[in-house]
Amino acid sequence: MKSVALITGCLVLTGCATGYQAHTWSGGYKDEKLGENHYRVEYYGNGTTSIPMLKEYWSKRASELCPQGYDVIDENKGKTDGGIFLGGITTIEHPWLKAEIQCK
Repeated sequence: MKSVALITGCLVLTGCATGYQAHTWSGGYKDEKLGENHYRVEYYGNGTTSIPMLKEYWSKRASELCPQGYDVIDENKGKTDGGIFLGGITTIEHPWLKAEIQCK
């Protein structure tokens, strides 16, 4: 019961905003090395993540992997909506951005 209260408190008071972080249940970045200086970078937001913030976080992770800059090879973005939320159904959108990059 305490965990339900904690989750409810988090959602009500803070919206459980996704900050810049490695991927967790509330969003964040994932990356995969595809080859020499070649990566797939993904960033998942939640219902409180704006598209500009999502792009900023994605760019930050790409820049950490490629400090000298990078070229975007392929990009895919979208939103996931719906799901179970404290016993109900939600239509909150969760934006995401995925792209392959090649470091310079």
